[in-house]
Amino acid sequence: MATANPSSRIIGLDICRSVAILTVMFSHAITEASLYNHHNPDEGLYLALKFVIQVAPPIFIILFGTMLEIVYRPRIEAGEGREVTARLLTRALQCYLLYVLSLVAAWLGGINSLGYTIRCALMMGITPYTDILKFYAVALAVAPGLLWLRMRIGVRTLSILAVGIHAAYPIISHIIVRGNSTLAEFSNPVIGFLIGGEQHDVGGPSVLHAMTFVIWGMLFGRVVTFLTRESATRTDILNALGALLAMYAVGAATLTWFFVAFGDPMQTIRDLANMLLRNENHPVYFAFGMVTAMTAIITCLVLYDGNNVKIGRRVVFAGQTSLFTFGAGNSLLYLSPQMDLSTPGAWAYGFFLFGCICVMSYVFHQIQNTDGPAAGRLTAQLRQAINRITGTVSGLARRLSPHYAGLFGWR
Repeated sequence: MATANPSSRIIGLDICRSVAILTVMFSHAITEASLYNHHNPDEGLYLALKFVIQVAPPIFIILFGTMLEIVYRPRIEAGEGREVTARLLTRALQCYLLYVLSLVAAWLGGINSLGYTIRCALMMGITPYTDILKFYAVALAVAPGLLWLRMRIGVRTLSILAVGIHAAYPIISHIIVRGNSTLAEFSNPVIGFLIGGEQHDVGGPSVLHAMTFVIWGMLFGRVVTFLTRESATRTDILNALGALLAMYAVGAATLTWFFVAFGDPMQTIRDLANMLLRNENHPVYFAFGMVTAMTAIITCLVLYDGNNVKIGRRVVFAGQTSLFTFGAGNSLLYLSPQMDLSTPGAWAYGFFLFGCICVMSYVFHQIQNTDGPAAGRLTAQLRQAINRITGTVSGLARRLSPHYAGLFGWR
């Protein structure tokens, strides 16, 4: 979610993140339009569409880790640990506030009761579309600790530990509070959100497992850093590339083994497309996510930073307003009316909702980035209102950051 200084942006990363975010929002829009109700979602075009969509979430989670490595780690090493902590906490609070606002929208849209809305706000419930904001709120809050650990033991060791988390799948996947008690009802969604377990009715991979994507993104960020640093030695570059290729090979081998060993490749594709393996936090989902996401990211870097391709550059607004796009866009979907439509009507309604989300995101991007004489009165007023809200959140984060940063010895 975090981004580099605009003057030093790596455009391929921006475009890849933007396309991934828009892909997820398109998926939510056509789901809200009830498109899959008209056809068997496990066959033909619809299965292929759902399968491709599953590549998107690993992309922006991995790129979050890449930005931690490229942008924030150097600042910490330069003695700006407290400032980095404040920035990450600010983003965490922004994520949580947008998550809560989306919960209010879901309540107003009649999706959740008031009691369940409060329960979700306490991170003890599940939402159709916005659990990703809940994940980012936690991921950003723990990011200073992850960066501290990365600087203590190194990103390669951290990547090996990430593989170890998936190796523990037979143990972790059986963690659950059994029975029909109130304790089980309230604690199992929390367990599922934080570490996985047998709770499969969840809104995404667990925090523990998704953070392995973040770690692999940090490893990729290390490669990008060495490739773009003039002072990097050949040994530095080869070591970084070797570690990345090793992770890539492990992911590819895991996928190959699973497809061959279980003898039904189409069922595996269906389980990936239908998010079954994702919700189980199965190692195959993460191998699939790592291999496909890395391939997509490298492709974008080659096209846009290596060959200066112009097509597609205008989509970067979505990546630069990602929190707003997730929060406001999904809130719009929660509030949108349910319609009983034909197949063409469902496609049209889905594209209409997606178009509305794109327009909202683009307008917000323009408000944030238009200043001076070019900004009209309304734009200036909206920008001031946004800055006041952001300033309030940032002020709270800055009050908390000295104590938090102090835990890691950052002054």
